[in-house]
Amino acid sequence: MSNKEETADLMIMCSELYISAIEGRTEEVTRLLAGSSHATTAATNGRPSSAASANAIHPGHCCTTREVAAERSTLLHIAAGQGHCGLITELCLRDSALLSSVNSSFDTPLHCAARHGHADAVEAIVRHARYSVEEDRLWELLGSRNDAGDTALHVATRHGRGETVEVLMKLAPELASEVNNAGVSPMYLAVMSRSVRAVEAIVGYQEASAAGPMSQNALHAAVLQSSG
Repeated sequence: MSNKEETADLMIMCSELYISAIEGRTEEVTRLLAGSSHATTAATNGRPSSAASANAIHPGHCCTTREVAAERSTLLHIAAGQGHCGLITELCLRDSALLSSVNSSFDTPLHCAARHGHADAVEAIVRHARYSVEEDRLWELLGSRNDAGDTALHVATRHGRGETVEVLMKLAPELASEVNNAGVSPMYLAVMSRSVRAVEAIVGYQEASAAGPMSQNALHAAVLQSSG
């Protein structure tokens, strides 16, 4: 699933697998992927168990790592967005291709971890990527852009995730020189988010861009924030 086109025909994720991933229940996710769940019918009232209902989505088959939820998010997108590092590890060991999977907004799991400020999840994803891909492909992962042209650093700064910005700057400071589709830099977004921690993490990098929209820069943003 390393290419964006490959996510189109994936199987819809069963509800049991989705809930287990959201809640970070690594053992349950592992069990479902091993095909040892999907029981038959609950004794009470003769109604199907949740496992049986889930199996109705893809009868006769166990769950797979290639199932997708809303917006074509994979299990790794979900685990990253929730900050479940144990589950991230399990999924990366099972299917390293998930590291570069994209959802319908072209967000990678790294984008999801950065957006929600899960610095430890960002580190876990990059750590597993180092074991799984070559150095140039690792940079591709770190510099991957979503449909707005945002890297994970753009996403983290936009949401004022100071700790996550610090982690990303240690891993790939070059990202601070990148602008998105609107010509906006992570520095500008960090200032707009009013995250002093994020600004301090970026400002020490000499090549950091300060570009903002409509010929503005981070200094304009700082003045706007001060007057606001």
